[in-house]
Amino acid sequence: HPTRSRPPSTDADPRRWHSRLSAILPSLATGCHPVRPRRQIRAATPTRPRSSSRASADLRGRRPSLAMINFVLLISRQGKVRLTKWYSPYTQKERTKVIRELSGLILTRGPKLCNFVEWRGYKVVYRRYASLYFCMCIDADDNELEVLEIIHHFVEILDRYFGSVCELDLIFNFHKAYYVLDEILISGELQESSKKNVARLIAAQDSLVEAAKEEAGSISNIIAQATK
Repeated sequence: HPTRSRPPSTDADPRRWHSRLSAILPSLATGCHPVRPRRQIRAATPTRPRSSSRASADLRGRRPSLAMINFVLLISRQGKVRLTKWYSPYTQKERTKVIRELSGLILTRGPKLCNFVEWRGYKVVYRRYASLYFCMCIDADDNELEVLEIIHHFVEILDRYFGSVCELDLIFNFHKAYYVLDEILISGELQESSKKNVARLIAAQDSLVEAAKEEAGSISNIIAQATK
């Protein structure tokens, strides 16, 4: 076969070799490798701030905030206070004034009127059960229907614990009513919505109290026998 002619090599060009040697010789004289020019590093582009529409879209997926309860009042038809729980700072003088104002405001309302009362820029949600008025104070922009359900939830747990709860149960066992309320509300917010869990925790609390009483009784008996 006839030999194919190859294109002339560019390495034989003396000008190309001269340029290569001129680049290598200075590095050989100093004993270093030729330094290649570094690439210019681009400045990092600043991140754009989140738009308000995107932030609001992220907030939609979160759990909505619950109503903040400022205080809880249980008032009888005669205006007697059976239970109070304060989750916002009030002085003793302010508490007395609040109880007096709300007692006069709620007890005089008719049965056909709304269960929400606007008071001092807040909303007072109340519900009557037998001879007791259960009142809770919330902010003006909170959900009133949610607080009505919290009141009913509290009453149902009391009714299950005492067995057809009445005003006398809260008078003679007010500490147990506080136990129930503390299991339902913490810092003015609903923490436990399960009636079974609350009943289980209250039963455990009662067993601890009974065990402490028995232990105290046994210790007092030992001391009495030792001092004879």
